[in-house]
Amino acid sequence: MATEIYYFSGTGNSLAVARDITEKINGKLIPIASVMYKDSIKSDVEVIGIVFPTYYEPYGGVPLIVRRFIAKLENIDSKYIFAICTYGSISVNALNFLDEILQSRGGKLIAGFTVNMPHNIGSSSLNSPQKQQKMFRVWEENLNIITEHINSRREIQFDTPNVLAGKTHGLIKFIVTPLMFLFKPTTLRHLKRYHDLDNGSYDEILPYMDTEVSIQMINVQVAGRAPEFVR
Repeated sequence: MATEIYYFSGTGNSLAVARDITEKINGKLIPIASVMYKDSIKSDVEVIGIVFPTYYEPYGGVPLIVRRFIAKLENIDSKYIFAICTYGSISVNALNFLDEILQSRGGKLIAGFTVNMPHNIGSSSLNSPQKQQKMFRVWEENLNIITEHINSRREIQFDTPNVLAGKTHGLIKFIVTPLMFLFKPTTLRHLKRYHDLDNGSYDEILPYMDTEVSIQMINVQVAGRAPEFVR
């Protein structure tokens, strides 16, 4: 059964995950950016995977390019769709928001997986070499589990262990989720201040981040590989 895996990656974390999954299930790996010129995107395969990094949880956590990609998908009502979102600190809303977008196109997110990867800011104390290597080991240990879920076409949401938060991760998500809306004004102010902008909505300002993100991320190591900039 043929599978297409579409990915978007900023520093290479999501690309590394997408490559690993593609190899395991013998799928076809496709950069989302390579199909965005199309007015509509149609696929003949029965299984579609979407891999992306979590961006700005208070605003849904789904990057704009991924939202625009899904808005172009056609005839997905009968397909098994799974998604894997990588994150550095926490991912609360991304998979639920992705499912909402898919449902607006007549589809449904059948299986969703979150994968803890190095934080996007290379200078952060969260990115010590020891913590990074532990994240990569956790991913490798759970790769077969996720692959089995996908190959069995299960309806499931599966979170790999959070290296930074440990067993408190579930509690943190439980507390943070209902309060997420409180962070929206702070997030928007941060984006405006970062780019010296007085006006503009989140959707209007976020693309500016895509042009400069690599400046902050040069030192991020991706699963033992050199960083790969694929925006």
